[in-house]
Amino acid sequence: MKHIFRILAIALFTPLFFSCNDFSENTNIVTVDTLKTDTVVDPLAGYSSKFKTLIVTDSGVFRGRKFGISKKQTLETGLEKIEEDTVSTTYNINLSATEYGDIMYTFNKDAFTSVEVFIYPKDDSSLQALKAELVGFYSKKIGSTVVNKKNKTVLLNPDENYGIEWSEEGNKKIKDLRMYIFSLSAL
Repeated sequence: MKHIFRILAIALFTPLFFSCNDFSENTNIVTVDTLKTDTVVDPLAGYSSKFKTLIVTDSGVFRGRKFGISKKQTLETGLEKIEEDTVSTTYNINLSATEYGDIMYTFNKDAFTSVEVFIYPKDDSSLQALKAELVGFYSKKIGSTVVNKKNKTVLLNPDENYGIEWSEEGNKKIKDLRMYIFSLSAL
């Protein structure tokens, strides 16, 4: 009985030993990592998903748009357009399951001059967290110091010709965050 198991084991493994044409075929295996790592650093790394949904990119003054571009170039194809007239276009944006906002692009003679964003957070802690991210992001981007006056947080960048103003609007229990980005030449 012992011999039958040995013969069976040898019969099963013999084809395995002779399956290669060259014995060194399987002994000199060199593994090469062909997966290249992406060296591009995400400029929005470290920010919340709500922030990334709102800002999208660090280029331009807001969502990749620069002042002076045409109304057609500010189209937001992925967002729901809720209102449009000759001087403004307003979109609705979902930031999370319970939070959303409105983005209103304003134009002067078809040239983009300002954007007003209203964020409707679920609670005050969410409002404060998003405001802190926005102020921190634009402070680094603009390279300007934050000024607080009359319940507004303001950043001005005369070199880039734009400013940003944040205010908390509403009552003591329910507050919304308003962010207004404007061209200084539009004042």
